[in-house]
Amino acid sequence: MKHLVVAFILICGSVSAQSYQLGDLTITDAFSYPTTGRSGAGYFTLSNEGAADALLGVEADYPKVMIHKSMMKDGVMTMEHQMHVVVPTQGQIEFAPGGYHVMFMGLKEGWGVGEDIKATLIFEKSGSLDVTFKVVERP
Repeated sequence: MKHLVVAFILICGSVSAQSYQLGDLTITDAFSYPTTGRSGAGYFTLSNEGAADALLGVEADYPKVMIHKSMMKDGVMTMEHQMHVVVPTQGQIEFAPGGYHVMFMGLKEGWGVGEDIKATLIFEKSGSLDVTFKVVERP
């Protein structure tokens, strides 16, 4: 019985820490926070073990999906649409609150903890990769 409990914990842990591979690119820790509004944001870590590439866009089943970057401008936090995000050779980009993120706009209803948000990341050289953003509780 003890071995079954350990196996269950390991399986659950690996599901929540799912990673996605596309050639030299690896996506880890894709998540979002619950929302009751008409928009939500997605975050993840993008690592590159090869030559430079660029994230050109994100597609999902929402009216508008864009890559944004939050930044402080004249003492005010703003968001700026990004046409692409370069992933440097042997580099890593964090999509995190307060920085790069995927904006999902035009939601008909909010997201709750445990929901899965499906999307496709589109790269200049590597092609496209389906990922799932897991909605998690805010820390």
